[in-house]
Amino acid sequence: MNKTTKHRIKTAFWLVFLTGLGGVSLTAARFQAGETIRDVVAEVVLADEGDNLIVPDEIVGMVTKKFGPLKDLPVDMVDMRTIETYLRTHPYVRDANVYLAANGELVLRLDQRIPRMRVVDNAGRHWYVDADTIRMPVSRQYAARVPVVTGNFPAVDSASKWNIAPMLQLTELFREDEFMAYLVDQVYVESPEKIWLVPRMGPSRILIGTTDDLADKAERIRKWYRKALPAAGWDTYAYIDTRFAGQIVARRKLNP
Repeated sequence: MNKTTKHRIKTAFWLVFLTGLGGVSLTAARFQAGETIRDVVAEVVLADEGDNLIVPDEIVGMVTKKFGPLKDLPVDMVDMRTIETYLRTHPYVRDANVYLAANGELVLRLDQRIPRMRVVDNAGRHWYVDADTIRMPVSRQYAARVPVVTGNFPAVDSASKWNIAPMLQLTELFREDEFMAYLVDQVYVESPEKIWLVPRMGPSRILIGTTDDLADKAERIRKWYRKALPAAGWDTYAYIDTRFAGQIVARRKLNP
């Protein structure tokens, strides 16, 4: 068999295969177009470790209120792309995908934003902020287990106007360092060069300055808490200062 004949056979095979595949796709499309929606369900996907802030039943109710009852409708009467666009307006939704499952259910698949911190702005309002620096309202149903960040945060319409980058560095440290995550209850930003940690025990404040050399500062804090603090007494110091390389400067309380 020469090369020309082999090429023709190969070409014919692929033409038959692709034609068959196209026929299957068209049949599936016609079958789906004639389908009736048996039910509407919402599925929440957490792209990372975090708290589930989205209530599936509420999402289904939200879609029903906007687009009317979808159950028992022919699927070709439902504009899934429009529903996806609407779902993406939800403050906790990072992305949305709507499709008809094999069992006839219309699935609202939601990728949830994961809060990294809870910021209190200058107007006293509380906001979650995620890794994309998107600001979200605090959930009425659940409280995400994230650090509270206070300081000079103007009451603006976007978290991108806040100096969030150092806070994200800190929250990343807390996610990776179990000791620091347990120790720190709150972060206070006095200025970009003067960031304080508020611990659950020991001194009332820990001054880290900036987030430069953050891992080294965390290691010094860990060692100080395990060795120096128990020897001196848990209620001895007002605050500690980690800004100087290789050391911890502890300031005693005036009236211990």
